[in-house]
Amino acid sequence: MRRDPADMAMKQLEKLIGRDPLIRDILNPSLPSPRSPGAFRPVVDVWEIDDGWRVVLDVPGVSRDSLRVRLEGHRLVVTGRRAAEVLEGRASVQEREVGAFRREFLLPFQVRGDAIRADLDAGVLRIELPRSGPQAERDIEVKDGRPPPLGPREIPAPEPPPTED
Repeated sequence: MRRDPADMAMKQLEKLIGRDPLIRDILNPSLPSPRSPGAFRPVVDVWEIDDGWRVVLDVPGVSRDSLRVRLEGHRLVVTGRRAAEVLEGRASVQEREVGAFRREFLLPFQVRGDAIRADLDAGVLRIELPRSGPQAERDIEVKDGRPPPLGPREIPAPEPPPTED
């Protein structure tokens, strides 16, 4: 059985990338993160908007009190914990991830620390980071509820395809 050299090189590259989370996330964010089974790592979307960035994390089952959003120089750090639900009996299948998590994002610009918003609504954490000059490190309060409408920055829903009668 002959091995394909390109396939072997790609597997070796994936091994190397998978060891360094920063390189892995930059070069190939689709690769799975090395972690223990059941470890919780929220999925994230990062959007560049007119006046800064918007970071959106899915954190279902994470309480506002267990979330911490912190600005550290050019880094946004989000930490939290999703507790395991303990029920009577023995689990036959247990796929929901639990535990502590930490996500860090390197910001390509200075942000206005006093204007950062973090809102938690229906298990979705939305963080707005407006551009600015140098700021000191600080914690950002996570508020309950949906953030105000975004106005013209809102992405409209796609139009349904025309129907033929």
